[in-house]
Amino acid sequence: MSVVGDGVFKMYRYTDGGLRQFAMQRADFPHFVSHAWFTSDLLLAGTIDGRLIVMDSAEYRREYTIFPETQPDSRSVSHFASVSA
Repeated sequence: MSVVGDGVFKMYRYTDGGLRQFAMQRADFPHFVSHAWFTSDLLLAGTIDGRLIVMDSAEYRREYTIFPETQPDSRSVSHFASVSA
């Protein structure tokens, strides 16, 4: 299970009858607006400033800039989120 938001990125695993948190140790997470599990190990997360972050087995792997050098307006972010869902 995963939870993302403004400065939030948390991943949980169900073991021994409960949820246990695991994931990256990072203090400055961006403002995530969407995320989706691509496979059981591969998570894609979109940020409000137009980046797509790829996580594999809870480790940062790659980052893509979807909106280069410009701040997207809210319609662009909403459109991107609806297209990727």
